[in-house]
Amino acid sequence: MNISENIKKERKKAGMTQKELAEKLGVYQKDISRWETGERTPSIRNIYRICEVLDIPVNILLK
Repeated sequence: MNISENIKKERKKAGMTQKELAEKLGVYQKDISRWETGERTPSIRNIYRICEVLDIPVNILLK
């Protein structure tokens, strides 16, 4: 798995929609979609914020 697949998997495991995650991160839903499809990669700052919101360790996303 790569980071885009891990973001999607962990978001769904947390029971969140892309829109809900985007609102908690202060980004657009389109950004979440692009991260999950691999079109773009979130910044290191956003990776840490995703982990905080989803309450997971960073290494889960970076596997």
